[in-house]
Amino acid sequence: MRVLFISSDINQIGGIEKYNRIFLSSLKKQGSDVFLIERKQGGFFSKLFFAIKVLFFAVFRSPDFIVCGHLHFSPLCRFFKIFFGVNFSVNVYGIETIKINELYKKSLQSADIVIYLFEATAENVLEQVRGIKDRFFKLPNSIDENKFKISEKSKSLLLRYGLTDSKVILTIGRMSVLDGDNKGYKRVIRAMPAILKEIPNAKYFLVGGGDDVPNVKQLICELHLEGSVILGDSPKDDELVNYYNLADVFVLPSKNEGFPAIVLLEALACGIRVVGGNQGGSEITSFSNILGIIVPPDDIGAISNAITRVLKHDVPSNLLNKNMVREQIVKMYGMDVYRDQIKKLLNLIKIKTGK
Repeated sequence: MRVLFISSDINQIGGIEKYNRIFLSSLKKQGSDVFLIERKQGGFFSKLFFAIKVLFFAVFRSPDFIVCGHLHFSPLCRFFKIFFGVNFSVNVYGIETIKINELYKKSLQSADIVIYLFEATAENVLEQVRGIKDRFFKLPNSIDENKFKISEKSKSLLLRYGLTDSKVILTIGRMSVLDGDNKGYKRVIRAMPAILKEIPNAKYFLVGGGDDVPNVKQLICELHLEGSVILGDSPKDDELVNYYNLADVFVLPSKNEGFPAIVLLEALACGIRVVGGNQGGSEITSFSNILGIIVPPDDIGAISNAITRVLKHDVPSNLLNKNMVREQIVKMYGMDVYRDQIKKLLNLIKIKTGK
């Protein structure tokens, strides 16, 4: 089967980009003939070049199916279905579905398969777009359990960032102005004064970089937290597991990007205790006090209290057992589970295309 996979630049840092890297690789491993076209960063001409490449492939290579890696590209896929009869799927994640405009609604209604990661996202889409429930297919985030493992804290990283003898609160994620305050890292910064009263050697290690860094630095200065909030650039892929294992607690009180985000799963695979934001959806039940602490994402007091409790080990005993936490998360989101879902998806695509 010849599959055209269109997405943003999968080599960029971000949860969506990582999801599509794994998705693409898994399709290839299952024997599909997959051709990738990426929307590279840039302005009008970058968009135009992307559209021309997709058009050229659709006309001259005649794909059997298009995998649309983001809702923003779905109108292009709808065009090819109308004029060339090419079936397609669309991935939906979280924040981009909060308010879906009419153009994207029509594209979703034209899609043969709507691939979702999170139950809350699916519910949100179904509230806005009628008549597509039978096209939904769940393909959640996954973790490579052979890569993300429990290990000792890296002495070189502790020294590099001045974290020796500190209780490390960690967030990994791109800091984007466009993302607003969705991920919640600014709320964690605002929670730090209360945390420091209870845990004087706590430090918030915020890793990822991005165009929101100047605003983050300003907030740090306003709250006089220069020695307690440490910023780090995006780690290289082969360093990532060492960054996770620095943490005494991983925090992501996000509101709209979908739960559980890939970074929460990777942290849990390293046995790290996590604090996440309550975004609704059935997945929350599996996590609350079982795999992590779930808080109202806008409640700074709740965030500081949860982090303090974890750092003091004032949490259910199961959360203190790193091996048990890792075992549970791998069972739910490991690569074997993901590969099974990919096989089911390919079978569904074959049914849709008649191939």
